[in-house]
Formats: sequence, structure tokens, C-alpha cells
Amino acid sequence: MVESIENMWAQRLTLEEAREIYTSCVREDFPSEEIKPFAIIEKMWKKGSYQAYGFYEEIQPDTETGEEAADGSVRRELRAYAFLLTNKEKHVLLLDYFAVCSKKRGKGYGSFALSLLRKECFGWDALVIEVEDDELDTIDETVRLIRKRRISFYTHAGCVMTSTRSRVWDVDYRIMTMPFLDTEAWTGMAEKVTALYGGMYDEEAMEKHFAITAI
Repeated sequence: MVESIENMWAQRLTLEEAREIYTSCVREDFPSEEIKPFAIIEKMWKKGSYQAYGFYEEIQPDTETGEEAADGSVRRELRAYAFLLTNKEKHVLLLDYFAVCSKKRGKGYGSFALSLLRKECFGWDALVIEVEDDELDTIDETVRLIRKRRISFYTHAGCVMTSTRSRVWDVDYRIMTMPFLDTEAWTGMAEKVTALYGGMYDEEAMEKHFAITAI
């Protein structure tokens, strides 16, 4: 944990702010096969089915120069971000992209950002999280360890592993959830995940690129 982490806050992003983070961060932080074109995000955003948050840290004026932002406003730096697909019918969110900026990883920013996200999204039933399947026979032990660490991170943040698995664009996932209003959010998870993706892709794309592989 870092001493100044209490100066971090969540900010709901505009579409253009999300586009900037997508261009500068998402394409660097995620494998190419997991990155959808921004045009899809923009389409869902304009339908009211997508939103994003930036997690910023207040930067104190330079102790030697006393330098502040030119306009006198608080200087801030992006520490993490979360892109969320929403489904109002099921009243759930999908954590589409979540990452801590590369230079700040391993310092507690991810856990703190998730705690802020929980507060921002508490009016929903639950947050759905996809984690790459760590139990596949086809992955080597190095990859398996990385995936297990990611699962452990979400578990320690209060997320629950469900029995549901999915395959999206040839990537295999296990499904976790962070319950908010629904304390048994893991029930009916296959239907929730299907509804989330069904709101993003047409029927042909769903048939070709999406499947629930375990309930």
C-alpha cells in the first residue's frame, strides 16, 4: 500500500475520455484477442449500455518548486480504469476491462480502485467478472500461475467464483461475481452473462463467437 492512496478517487468518464484511455492504455494492457473495436464500445455507450470510470490520484505540488496545475486546479494522474458493459433488464454490470497503470501495479492501487468501484456501482445487483480459465489442460504452468494470481486478487477483493464458464471469441473464461444488492448474485449467472453479450452482439455473432460452456 502506498501512503498517498487515500488521495485517489473514482470519476465517471465521458465517451471521449474513455476513448483516450482506450487508445493509450487498453490496447497496451490487454491481449489483442481480448480487445474489441472502440466502435462497438461507442455504439453500446450511445445506447446507454456501457460506461467507464477512471481512478485518479491527486498529485501534491512539487515540494521544491511549489508547482501546481497552470489553471490552479488539482493536478491528477490516472492510476487505474474500469470499462463496464451494463444490462438494465438483469440489473448487472460486466467488468469488460479493468487495469492498473503499468508503473503502479503491485502497490495496492487495484484493490483500492475496486473498493471505489463497488461504491460507485452499489445500486446495481452485481458486478460480473470474467477471468481466463486457469484449469485448462492446454496451458502451461507459467500461464496457469498468472491466471491463479488474478483469480486470487478478485477473491481477496470480495468476489465469488461461480460454476459458470464461457467462451468469447475463442477465449475461455471462468465467471466470478461481486454481489451488491443481490446477495446471491451467483444464481442464474449463465443467463446474466448471455444477456450482457446479447445486448452487444447480433444473433449471428453470438452464434459464432459466444458460448456458455458450463453452468
